Amino acid sequence: MSAIIELSGVSLRYPGEKKSSPPTTILENIDLTVAENDIIALLGPSGCGKSTLIRLVAGLIPASSGTVKFHGRPVVGVCKGVSMVFQNFALFPWLTVAGNITLPLMQLGLGEKEIESRVDRTLGMVGLGGYENVYPRELSGGMKQRVGIARALAVNPEVLCMDEPFSALDVLTAESLRNELARLCADPANPLRTMLSVTHNIEEAVFLAKRIIVLAAHPGRIALDIPNPLPYPRRPDAPEFLAIVEKIHDILTHHELPETASISAPSSAPVQPIPEATMGEIMGLVSLCFDGPKDAFTLAADLDEEFGAVLGVVKAAEMLGLVTTPGDMVSLTPLGSQFQLADTDQRKEILKDRMLHLGLFQKVHQALHSHEGPLPIDDLLSMLALWFPSEKPDILARRIVGWGRYSELLAYDSDSRELALPEE
Repeated sequence: MSAIIELSGVSLRYPGEKKSSPPTTILENIDLTVAENDIIALLGPSGCGKSTLIRLVAGLIPASSGTVKFHGRPVVGVCKGVSMVFQNFALFPWLTVAGNITLPLMQLGLGEKEIESRVDRTLGMVGLGGYENVYPRELSGGMKQRVGIARALAVNPEVLCMDEPFSALDVLTAESLRNELARLCADPANPLRTMLSVTHNIEEAVFLAKRIIVLAAHPGRIALDIPNPLPYPRRPDAPEFLAIVEKIHDILTHHELPETASISAPSSAPVQPIPEATMGEIMGLVSLCFDGPKDAFTLAADLDEEFGAVLGVVKAAEMLGLVTTPGDMVSLTPLGSQFQLADTDQRKEILKDRMLHLGLFQKVHQALHSHEGPLPIDDLLSMLALWFPSEKPDILARRIVGWGRYSELLAYDSDSRELALPEE
């Protein structure tokens, strides 16, 4: 396939704060070729230059050295054929939703009917039909990001560059948009043929990308170019999918999952953060669904909670195998029904077994096994910061301790701030 984008020896340096200070190198000697139909995810630690790299591709900033080419021609200024979705929305506050999407279409010289058609189509695609005349100040953060995605898609770009576009979206909307983008990129008849996406989410990268570029930091440089051979559509619960997620996680953390006799779970369990949900909330959800499936939106209304907060509880219960979510419905699994009928000790045993099937608790459990004596909470915080650069380690640690103490998977001494196995 012919190359659309070529980066050769690209470096980016910023001058030091003082004239005598050496320059700061952000990216160094980047060589990257992007062909037609390439869908690439950029992964790496914070500060490795992922966002800077896609801005170079889009022509928003110039390289200090090396060349960036689009269809063989050097990129000078903003690159035509490339659309950008920003993490911070970048909407014009004085324009309506339709106005924000219309502005780049007017610059293409399109007719009024074509512009109206594209606005309607892309707003429907991201779930904002009927919001044409609303201003950004009236929208939530997630809705603003959907407008940004609609604006980028409306111009039928040849290349779509995205900087963590799903980070502000609720779970259902993010999943819907990922599926839509995967469909568009896999369709050779669609003008959108290539995508580069910055993400901290390994599962998202494996779900979307045909290639996963791992960047190293200080300075930013390409460490690995990993092909993803999984055919579309991809199932996040498939063993092959989970195996690739685990492999990439170990690459990013430089940590191999040791074999531990006490853990019977598959070593391919993905290591991912647990949602923001307490055990009390999870048990409450199971109780509410015991008499039959419940609509997720109805649950939020009945509980008088924000929809996003309820989705976190649903996701947590789903990770533990207690509920399943076909469409917008939340239904108990056979294990969930068994859990609801169980006594306290039986519930703890069920949760302990399920938690040891989660990659995160496997890692924590193994750290407790291998550590001589109790594990200081600061050591856990350091591990979490390494595994999940985009998460707040203290908040995630509180969830781990809360889940682990209830199920008696681990013990925590708040005075000494140390974790241990219960038998210790």
